[in-house]
Amino acid sequence: MLKMISGGRIPKQRRQPHPPQPKEPLTPEQARKRILNHQGFDGMRILGHLDLSGASHLYDLPNNLSCESLDLSDCVNLSRLPEGLHVTYWIEVAGSGLTHLEAGHGFILRWRGVPISDRALVNPDSITGQEILNTDNVELRRVLIERLGYEKFLQQVGGIIRDRDQDVGGERQLIAVPFEDDEPLMVLKVICPSTRQLHLLRVPPDMETCHQAAAWVAGFNNPDLYHPAIET
Repeated sequence: MLKMISGGRIPKQRRQPHPPQPKEPLTPEQARKRILNHQGFDGMRILGHLDLSGASHLYDLPNNLSCESLDLSDCVNLSRLPEGLHVTYWIEVAGSGLTHLEAGHGFILRWRGVPISDRALVNPDSITGQEILNTDNVELRRVLIERLGYEKFLQQVGGIIRDRDQDVGGERQLIAVPFEDDEPLMVLKVICPSTRQLHLLRVPPDMETCHQAAAWVAGFNNPDLYHPAIET
């Protein structure tokens, strides 16, 4: 029990001091461990590349963090960058939850290694199919298609139906969008029989039939071995 002092007041308990923060720069491994364990601190300096990829439970980063390059791919719950962030080279943002960037931030943003604009990251719905077709850089074009979404892209530019058939969900279509300087975009259009939702699944460009494409999606290299009772 707490002892009462004169006057019946309870003495204030001392605050537990914060653990001392290292003054020297951290290794990438040390920094990753601290941040993922919610022990990051303002002004963290990291020697080299900081890899936080796949940290789905990461909601924020320490302010004034400094590193050479930063991988935030698949950090789906990280919606914005911290104040005072300093990155010497680039930030990988593919699959992250980033939806806001400060104007004039000066960072080089990459999506699976491909440099992208702020707009492609935070406002992908503004990308147009014609803009994508006019993009000369093949790798960037692929990223822009992914950012816009296959359904919207096909709605805007059309495609060639290579094959169609029926499954328990309804009609399936194998749709190709040819490019002069790249392999065609090949997509399998299917309807989920249980939810009735439309799905567009990218498949290899050498697919010739809907059944072959569905088998590939299910992990079968030989479509003759693929005989599902119900395809979902």
